[in-house]
Amino acid sequence: MTDYNFWQDFFDTYQSLSDLLKVLWLIVPPAFMLGIVALTLRFRIESKRAGLDGELVYSVHRDKQNRVHIISHVKQAGDNPPLLFLDQGRGEAFEYAEGKPPLKR
Repeated sequence: MTDYNFWQDFFDTYQSLSDLLKVLWLIVPPAFMLGIVALTLRFRIESKRAGLDGELVYSVHRDKQNRVHIISHVKQAGDNPPLLFLDQGRGEAFEYAEGKPPLKR
């Protein structure tokens, strides 16, 4: 087995294929790469068009005890932190989440 050559075996196998399979061997890899490039470029164009060119400022995480943690991803700059609007809505929705029955009005 010391005289085995991978490339010789590869090209010998290629030569023994039918013409249709030879054409597919030549077309499929470049078509696959062009498809990947097209999808990547389309994603980048659509993400810029959607206006999501900012930065991640806050993340919201809920733990196993149903507590909500708000995590800041930017350095707090003195007295001017990024704005965080909390709309609590009706209080009964939060009481129900804590296991208390909702209040009847």
